Amino acid sequence: MLIWLANAWSLSCRFAKFGATAAALSLLGAASALADEAGGEANLKLPDLSQVSFLGIDGHKLLLTATSFCFLASLFASLAWASAWQFIPA
Repeated sequence: MLIWLANAWSLSCRFAKFGATAAALSLLGAASALADEAGGEANLKLPDLSQVSFLGIDGHKLLLTATSFCFLASLFASLAWASAWQFIPA
């Protein structure tokens, strides 16, 4: 059992080092990309969603439908967790 745990710990340390290196490289790449652009996200020009359509539904209605669906899903998950909470042993 201890050998398995030692091997698992060694493997997780390798993944952590790789993840830290990858995160550092991506942050450096993002910083250099932001230095080249003027303004960044603050100067984005967003399209008018009512002018585009997807399967006959305009973009604004599609966005509102998706947002309300996500809200209802999070409400359902909260209620499911609250009802299952009583069955978890202390």
